Amino acid sequence: MRIRYRAGVCALALMAGSAALQFEPAVVRNLVSGHGNQHVSVGAIRVPLWSAAFAQSADSYSLDDVRFTWGDFTYEAKRIDFSGVTVSRSEVESLFSSASEPLADRLMRIGARQVTAPEIKVIHKLGQETQTIFYRNVSLNDVVQGQVAKAVIGAMAIEKTGAKGNVLFSYGQTTVTDLNTPAFVRLYETKDVAASAPMTKVYGAVTMENLDMVDSAENLSVQIARVAARDVMARPTRDSWGGTMALLSDMRGKDDLTPGEESRLTTAVVDLMGAFDIGFMEATGIRFKGRPDGAPSGKDKQQAGSIARVAYTGATASQPADIRLEGFEAGDQDGRVKIGTVSLTGFSMTPTLNGLKALQGKPLEGLGQEEFRTLIPTLGTLRISGVDIDALSKGETSGKPERTRATMESFEITADKPLNGLPTNIRIEQRNFVLALPSNSTDEFVKEIAALGYKTLDTSFLIAATWNEAASEIALKEVSVQGQDMGSLSLTGTIGNVTKDLFSPDEATAAAALIGAKAKSADVVVEDKGLLGRYLASAAKEQKTTPEALRTIYASAAPFVVSSMMGNSEQAKTLGQAIGRFIAKPGKLTINAQPKNPSGFGVMDAMLASDPKAALAKLNISATVE
Repeated sequence: MRIRYRAGVCALALMAGSAALQFEPAVVRNLVSGHGNQHVSVGAIRVPLWSAAFAQSADSYSLDDVRFTWGDFTYEAKRIDFSGVTVSRSEVESLFSSASEPLADRLMRIGARQVTAPEIKVIHKLGQETQTIFYRNVSLNDVVQGQVAKAVIGAMAIEKTGAKGNVLFSYGQTTVTDLNTPAFVRLYETKDVAASAPMTKVYGAVTMENLDMVDSAENLSVQIARVAARDVMARPTRDSWGGTMALLSDMRGKDDLTPGEESRLTTAVVDLMGAFDIGFMEATGIRFKGRPDGAPSGKDKQQAGSIARVAYTGATASQPADIRLEGFEAGDQDGRVKIGTVSLTGFSMTPTLNGLKALQGKPLEGLGQEEFRTLIPTLGTLRISGVDIDALSKGETSGKPERTRATMESFEITADKPLNGLPTNIRIEQRNFVLALPSNSTDEFVKEIAALGYKTLDTSFLIAATWNEAASEIALKEVSVQGQDMGSLSLTGTIGNVTKDLFSPDEATAAAALIGAKAKSADVVVEDKGLLGRYLASAAKEQKTTPEALRTIYASAAPFVVSSMMGNSEQAKTLGQAIGRFIAKPGKLTINAQPKNPSGFGVMDAMLASDPKAALAKLNISATVE
């Protein structure tokens, strides 16, 4: 019995000792300091009891009631826990001191296995607006010299107050890898007057889950399933990121800006746009809905839509920059628009940013042609595919609204290889734009096409031209248009004596170069795929004859019509006869024109010709029908 009693006493003593060792006495209380725009207060710094009892250097600390003001930001946390700390407690305390040493340098000395906080509140003042951010279940893991291997935020909420209303954001889990906190802090507290500091990686990768935004002022809500980014680079701006953001906020609230303010704003925007870069970023599962201003609050009046994916890939040495949007759909009960893909590849804002920098804040109004040209960005290639439009038309038939349906397989425009701001390589293509012809249209062209028996209009076109500096030529690769069950018309050719003066910002120089350009060859191809037959059938019905009889009349008259317009030259006869054969038996008509003068057929030749007959006399024309 005595042994059991002693054992029980020992057990209770052990439990009491263990509980006591878990107690965290405060080694520092009411730490308050301030320096410049930085102010800090810490209610208490605590260490485990066993460390205090045995005078050992603790590798764990707890900070209670932390409040830290840094510029326009104020951070508040009820508790922050440090564990596995590899530096002295004084280094941790220095983070919250008023030392004149930059915060970024102090962060570089911090090392810990983990830093956690149940909740952090951040208040950010932006001019007249205030943004409040709540971070919950924050964990920074494997901190070495201030750099965080992995940071996790369990949830985040943002409330932004403004004159028109509040904007609320909420986020699910956010994960950041390779977070360079010293570099991030340095962006906001360091001024780079020369704006020439090298880019530094701020994040290795970032993912955010389940984003939700509600804007009460704009009657808009947006949800995003996931956002991811990697290789986020940045550099300080002239006035620091904090100073630049404050300036932008102040300027946004002003209706009229003085010339000096406009100059400062332009300089700040250009500086900020060139101060960051992202290797890759994408957002998936986007849904949005809203109600137009002034519309009733009924659910049926809301407009809604979705985007499957939006992505950006930065330029590298082996690939151009690329922006794309996939799976777009939006509309209401009156109509919807669907777009399969929109992409922009090979674009560059570098010419624009460099041009704005060269202006040094000069007002954009009144810029000369040469200065304006320096601001033109490189477009690259824009592609749009899978367009589908279904909407109510304005007209009515028998009291019932009629719908308008249109689809487009693809649209593409390339404008690159710029010279003095103007692209020297251009390609524009539209494939299969299909429009269901409305039965009640008042447009004369639509009425005429419908009269030929077409229910839909399916058209495509292509324009492609490029300048060859070495040869001083513009190759007109193709200018064509075609219609389904109609036919096609295409033009190819070469324009010589085209020097770089054609792209000069000086209008007189460019005009002189244009006048000096000379056409060296041209080929026109006309192919019938049913349009001529439908036209003859419609015309024959009106004239109460047969299509075959009308075809014979038109084929026989073609040579005479061409001769009356272009004269009785050999070229006119060749062209007229070929057109006659084409009408008699539609297929493919190919016309080739070559200037008799080896130097080409110039603009001045056309201007000095008194009539088309004189211009035609300077060309060799051949034509074939297949």
